[in-house]
Amino acid sequence: MFLSLLFAQAFATVTKSVVELYNTDGSQGAARGAGIGAGIYKGAEDAYVGLAPIRTIEPDRKISSAYQKVYQQWKNVLKNELQKENV
Repeated sequence: MFLSLLFAQAFATVTKSVVELYNTDGSQGAARGAGIGAGIYKGAEDAYVGLAPIRTIEPDRKISSAYQKVYQQWKNVLKNELQKENV
């Protein structure tokens, strides 16, 4: 999903987080993340030794309020749908 610049920008903006993309795939990222969680790596820096970011995406403050509004609408729809399933 992060190969889509639109998705990556929306994610960075909504979460107010800097997103770094690496020249790797999802399975490697998941394995490295699991290794961090399992204590195999000391931390993220250790897990990503040898990898350089190919793109860094910063939150976009100019469109943040629009993204936050749409995100809240999506959460409300999701909440309503989940409540329907639990009835």
